[in-house]
Amino acid sequence: MTNFSQTYDSTIRELEQKLSSLIDEGMEFDFTRSGDVLTIEFDDGERIVITPQSPMEQLWISANYAGHRFNWSEATNDWVNEKNGEALSAFLATAISSRLGTKIALE
Repeated sequence: MTNFSQTYDSTIRELEQKLSSLIDEGMEFDFTRSGDVLTIEFDDGERIVITPQSPMEQLWISANYAGHRFNWSEATNDWVNEKNGEALSAFLATAISSRLGTKIALE
């Protein structure tokens, strides 16, 4: 297993735990994992899909009708958006909050 695969898998496992906690707190959404793809689904049918792109060593997110690419940063020990440098957890918290209509944190 490559370092990219290990990092991605660790990130997804941690994210699954945080999402489960939010659901336990009463947040109205669900998520599923099929292989390496994590899908977060909301009551209105909207989805956030997270997939690994191993050849480019990127994590891709499809959300709000747009694609977002994240690169692993050794400096911050986090995935960062290649366009604006936003951390993965901040991006997902904003995306999920906007779908739920309430502010959530994924720290």
